[in-house]
Amino acid sequence: MQQPEGGVSIMEHMRTQPAGPKAFRLYSMVRDTYRQDIGERTFSVYEALTYYVDPKTLEGTIPLKLLAETVQSPLTTVSRCLHRLWEEGLITITPQWDDFGCVPKANLYILHALPLKRMSRQPAHMPRATPPE
Repeated sequence: MQQPEGGVSIMEHMRTQPAGPKAFRLYSMVRDTYRQDIGERTFSVYEALTYYVDPKTLEGTIPLKLLAETVQSPLTTVSRCLHRLWEEGLITITPQWDDFGCVPKANLYILHALPLKRMSRQPAHMPRATPPE
């Protein structure tokens, strides 16, 4: 297994339960309310997010590789699941960059106590059904 900076294995940072009471309440709410809609794999990614966020702020800068190792899925699958969670309004994803704004770093993820409005894709321009008068 590849060692990140500082020589600490990602496996040493893996957690197996929500970070605190707030994260556990969100985990339970999403499990009971959204699990059927988002699917098991996407729910497992949400569950992993609850392990690594700050217990008070419900946000955390979490490496994609750590999430992938936690849920034992490929990086691309985890990335798709994160996008789905964002579309459902369950999380916010904020890209992070190095000091020069050139190299991407781990994203900042924020869990929402009440899901934000569902993020829908912008529809293509539809012509009006009736001509303007």
